[in-house]
Amino acid sequence: MENNNITIDGKEYNPEDLDENQKYYYMQIQLTDKKASDLKLELDQITGSNLFFKDQLAKSLMTKEKAEK
Repeated sequence: MENNNITIDGKEYNPEDLDENQKYYYMQIQLTDKKASDLKLELDQITGSNLFFKDQLAKSLMTKEKAEK
């Protein structure tokens, strides 16, 4: 069986034992962790695309310079 306990400062807590405010905080932590992960993935994609286009521009400029000589 899967252990769904939350560990905070080395102590484990069962999410079912949390009060409503604590459950809300826990849900927010889960959502913001997911969002941070999604944003990191998106940033990795944007960074890769940016590097690709910089490389393409550099190659294009070198080709143009060679043609002009």
